[in-house]
Amino acid sequence: MSELERDEARLGQLGYRQELLRALNAFANFGIAFTILSEPMSVLPLIYMGLGAGGPRGMLITWPIVSFFSAFVAASMAEIVSSYPTSGGLYYWAASLAGPAWAPYASYMTGYFNFLGLTGLCSGTAYAFGQFFVNCFNPPLEPTGWPAKLVTLFAGITSLIIAGALASFGARAVNFMGKACFWLNAIGLAVIVLGVFIASPTKISPAQLYDTWSNLTGFPDAWAATISVLLACLTYTGYDSAAHLAEETLNPAVQGPKSIGYAIFGTFFSGFFALFCILSTIDASRFPSLYESGSGALMDIFSSTVGYKAGVVFNGLLMCIAITNMFGLLITHARMTFAFSRDGALPGSAWLHQLGGWGRGGGGYLSDGFQKVPIRATLLIVALDCAVLIPSLYSSVLYTAINSFGVIGIYLSYLVPILLRALADDRFPKGPFSLGPWGKPVAIVAVLFLCFSSIALVLPTVYINPGDYMLPDNTTLDYDAYIADYLSVFNWAPVVVIAVFIISNAFWVLHARHWFKGPPIDSETKWGDIPSAGSDSEKTIAKQDEGDEKLDCSEMQREIVARTEIRE
Repeated sequence: MSELERDEARLGQLGYRQELLRALNAFANFGIAFTILSEPMSVLPLIYMGLGAGGPRGMLITWPIVSFFSAFVAASMAEIVSSYPTSGGLYYWAASLAGPAWAPYASYMTGYFNFLGLTGLCSGTAYAFGQFFVNCFNPPLEPTGWPAKLVTLFAGITSLIIAGALASFGARAVNFMGKACFWLNAIGLAVIVLGVFIASPTKISPAQLYDTWSNLTGFPDAWAATISVLLACLTYTGYDSAAHLAEETLNPAVQGPKSIGYAIFGTFFSGFFALFCILSTIDASRFPSLYESGSGALMDIFSSTVGYKAGVVFNGLLMCIAITNMFGLLITHARMTFAFSRDGALPGSAWLHQLGGWGRGGGGYLSDGFQKVPIRATLLIVALDCAVLIPSLYSSVLYTAINSFGVIGIYLSYLVPILLRALADDRFPKGPFSLGPWGKPVAIVAVLFLCFSSIALVLPTVYINPGDYMLPDNTTLDYDAYIADYLSVFNWAPVVVIAVFIISNAFWVLHARHWFKGPPIDSETKWGDIPSAGSDSEKTIAKQDEGDEKLDCSEMQREIVARTEIRE
């Protein structure tokens, strides 16, 4: 049995027929995971927040700590994806590990939090794209003014449309772009941080950086120390893409865990390198002004080091990197939506679970498998992400809030299957990658870290002092002014997460529990028990698909894989 046939047979064990083209190699899968982690879209745009909440000491200490505990999460996820290599992996994992009684509810909630998280991450990146675009204006636009807000909004929407168009290409193109995304992110980050470091007249020593604490939040130091983890937490998300792309990746039970591990490892070193280079160019006297500048702080750093014109070039490079980040998130989210709707969990599932493309494809490099793309899911996600950007016209902390609720949604969708994996230790089927007896303790540490991070992400990051809003009599509060400013910096992430939790549970109790039975779960088969042609497992799948028009793409994808190997 060939590797491709073995992948299809394992997918059959999990209850699904091969529909997507399995044409991604290991490096493309890793490249997409690394691109989604993307320090240029987290560390650099939010550097101002770190300067105010902990300063260099806070960022340089929390980065390795968060990286260390994120490795526990990644190891648990790598072990689970090795056992269950399927698109929409997180909610499928939850169903399989929860057991038949709780499978529908566990998969339903995990899927919706995963959907929420990916929406937040992608729209947050689009907002960052808009900020990079605004930074290129000369004279600069006032960040809180309506012109800057409108330009940010329309630039963000434009970037989502571009990324959505790229995400609509077929598997061969995705395989190529996954590799290109990695190199653009790695080289782009190196060019930016080394350019800033070399050109800067200021060079702060590592010892001085570790000795420099800053708290401009208005909260006590203990509070600032807690929220100083946000920069790193906002970075270590989205590597579940290795699972969502499993049905398009060759040998995903082995390559998926490798992609997750390499992405975490690479992000730790590249992120630490970027922080050192950038922070060593910023004198402590500039922290208050940069913190107050918010999203404009990065351009201020560029202008004071490499100059305005080079700063514009760097912002253009960041916009290109943002497109690659959105591309990775969109194809991940589209596969998750495709899989979730395949099991009937989303409104309009019958419409969403359709593969297509913009054209018929003539066998060229970009057109192979052009009709095997979850195009409807991609269009829906782009429209939804655009809608999420609209509140940016009213809140100056939207980028942080969007990223926060995106990360919380992702973390909660990570937490459920990892917790269930710890509880189902003896019943957990071991895949090619296994932690052995360390699986359960690693999962417990991962769960505790995810709980802590989720709490930290909902904490307020800016304190509004009521004493600054007293009227001349010093006894009456200017309530309207206070509320207006309070809402402008309010962290809406917990509100969104709680609202989604309440609405999804209410929908579950009133409606979904009566018809949603969860995905088909594989609770007995061990990974090595690959069925032969015509086995009962394959007959069961054929029966499940009876009446549906399913395209068997096996022959086409074998031809594509063969040509990929020849060209590479």
